[in-house]
Amino acid sequence: MESEFYRKALIRNFLTKFIDQGLSALNEAGESDRSRVCSCSKEEIKSLIESTAEFILGKELRPDDLKKISEEIIEWCKRDGV
Repeated sequence: MESEFYRKALIRNFLTKFIDQGLSALNEAGESDRSRVCSCSKEEIKSLIESTAEFILGKELRPDDLKKISEEIIEWCKRDGV
């Protein structure tokens, strides 16, 4: 079983790709990526996106960009039945 720290690090790696590559990152995601990301609450997804952009990518997302990215990931989770 993964530690919470390691789990979040793996989620951040995925989110980094998603923020940089957009929807194409969803097509490249493995089942473990999907399972980890989709097990997060909506609030946790939003928080992880915001902190990943700021602290890993050095970007500050505008509120509408943060909302759009969060919604795309949440829809991806719903669409794939996770």
